[in-house]
Formats: sequence, structure tokens, C-alpha cells
Amino acid sequence: MKLPLYIVLFLFGLAIAQSIYFYPLLPNIVGSHFDVSGKVNGNSPKLTYFIVYFVSLAITSSFTLVLPLMLRYLPTSMINLPHREYWLSSDRKEETLSFFNVHMSWFGVATMLFVIAIFHLTFLANLSPIKDLNLPIPLALFGAFFLFMIWWVVVLIRRFPSP
Repeated sequence: MKLPLYIVLFLFGLAIAQSIYFYPLLPNIVGSHFDVSGKVNGNSPKLTYFIVYFVSLAITSSFTLVLPLMLRYLPTSMINLPHREYWLSSDRKEETLSFFNVHMSWFGVATMLFVIAIFHLTFLANLSPIKDLNLPIPLALFGAFFLFMIWWVVVLIRRFPSP
């Protein structure tokens, strides 16, 4: 399935456009950490903050690009899957790995969306006079991502029952 790959590439483009827009607007020292009430309690240089942003995106995109490829070349003994011998036997291995490829790709897309949205909120907070996160929005994003992760795990567990 190529759709998640195209979405990841689009999201990278979006992050680059977002960075090009916000980088000149932000102060040289940006609020990089926020407490539970949404107040800044940690700062970092702007360049460092953007490097962290793109490293975070590179790591999360690995769910879509690198990890599915690695599964094809890992020995079966290194893949942690219930009833591994059954699901990775020669007659089921291709179907199982294809499922992981698609499933992990969508996890990567959701994670990248979450990272881009959270960093966007921090960019906006750094531009506001009070340097404060609009707390309900990040909490709603976290809640939505958490529900996605629960759904993702349930689908994974249901896909590989006892043989």
C-alpha cells in the first residue's frame, strides 16, 4: 500500500513549509517544554528546537519507511509475535508481513500528524504574548492519539489469535 508513504512525504513537505513560515517569526530562545497547566518551564535555542522537530519526524516516519522493510530481513526469532511459528511459517509469512507493513505505516502517519500538530501548537504559544499553550487542544490531540493507539493494538491482537 503506497498511500501511507505518500501521506508521510506530504507531511514532511508540510513540516518543511511550517518551519519556513515559523522560523523567522520565532525568538532566538523558544519555550520548548510546558508544564501540565500549559506554562513554559523550559527553553532552548530556536535552531536546536527545529533540529529536535525534524529528528522527531525522522524517527516517527521510520514506522512507515524503515521498520516494515527491516521485518522482511530479520530472523523470525527476533520478531515478537504471539504464535510466531504459526504466523511466520513459510505459507503465511508474506501475508503477515504485508499486514505489518500496512499497520505500521498507518501508525507512522498518525504519529507524524500528532508530532506536527503538537509542534505547531508550541510555535503558536511562542508567538503569543503570554507564552501559554491553549491546554484543551493538546489534551484533545493526546486523547485522540491515545484512542488511535488502543484501536491499533486491538486490531493487531485480533489479527493474530491462537491458531
